[in-house]
Amino acid sequence: MTTTAFLMNSMRLIMLIALACLSVASGATPSEDSSLAKFFREELDASFKLRPVDATSLGEHRYDHLLGDVSATARAGWKEKTRATLAALPQRVERSKLSRAGQIDYDIFEHDLRKDIWVTEHFDPFVTDPRTYNQYISGAVYDLLAQSSLPREVNVSNAIARIHQVPGILASARVNLQNPPRVYVETAIKQNKGAIGFYEHDIVEIAGKTKQLAALKTAAGEILPALRDYQKFLENDLLPRANGEWRIGPELFAQKLELELDAGLTADQVYADAQAEFTRVRNDMYVIARQLWSRCFPREALPPDDADGRRATVERVLQHIAQNHSTADTVVRDILKDVAKVKKFIAERDIIRLPKPDLCRVIEMPE
Repeated sequence: MTTTAFLMNSMRLIMLIALACLSVASGATPSEDSSLAKFFREELDASFKLRPVDATSLGEHRYDHLLGDVSATARAGWKEKTRATLAALPQRVERSKLSRAGQIDYDIFEHDLRKDIWVTEHFDPFVTDPRTYNQYISGAVYDLLAQSSLPREVNVSNAIARIHQVPGILASARVNLQNPPRVYVETAIKQNKGAIGFYEHDIVEIAGKTKQLAALKTAAGEILPALRDYQKFLENDLLPRANGEWRIGPELFAQKLELELDAGLTADQVYADAQAEFTRVRNDMYVIARQLWSRCFPREALPPDDADGRRATVERVLQHIAQNHSTADTVVRDILKDVAKVKKFIAERDIIRLPKPDLCRVIEMPE
């Protein structure tokens, strides 16, 4: 999982809780349940204002023209806001008066707030992971042009507004980033090259026909010098001093895992379950590999039925099957064929009604 995806997990969970709260509040609900839903909606809106890029990714488009502030001062404000929300929760909502469904929503919300505080106190990707800024530099613009369902002209206007704010994000990145792991910086260097390519040519193709094309081209062109300068910063300044450790150690990992799962399981218990599942799946793979062996290797004898032989059977069958795959040059064409087959299968068997007109598009992602 990328750092951006990790950051978004909390917001996705919040949205799910919001939907649960709203569903509780939509019917004949106790007044305390309504209070919880009201409080949650207020906090969700406040979070969206602080993190407009996250809001866009979750389908809230009121802040599509903003990137937000990722400075150290602003991020400290995020944490204090979460602390204040956690402190206010029992003051605004009395858990004992909630319906059972409301109590579940309350507990999930409270746990998510506590987890967010813990993660913020122990990990700060804005300091340790330059990949975090890629969603602000190019992803936040790409999402508007490729995924937003708002009118094209609105999306292009918001994209232009966000492009103008990218230099502020780059300035914050230079100040914030301290001692990231080297592999993070190496990846960020490659990704920023992709961002440069996006603004050089891909953005025009993705935007499509629009009256604002000239303004979009101008904004994209103006941002390129800053991105190239940032590339030099990544390669010549940050990379030589990138000596951070990406491993968090067993103690922090155990705490983080328990907070993420919230299932009453320790890391050791999860590991034991995983080991048992690994054994089960490995045995099933061997059974299937034995059945396929004669088809894959008709002139060869099956390896012995011992630990080494089982491993060799599975590995060789997997290697044989893996020879049939798309290449970089054929993958898009092959996927288009597969999508057509899936649509035909669904239509012929009347599984579901496919939308008309068909708006499903297979788009080759920018670098």
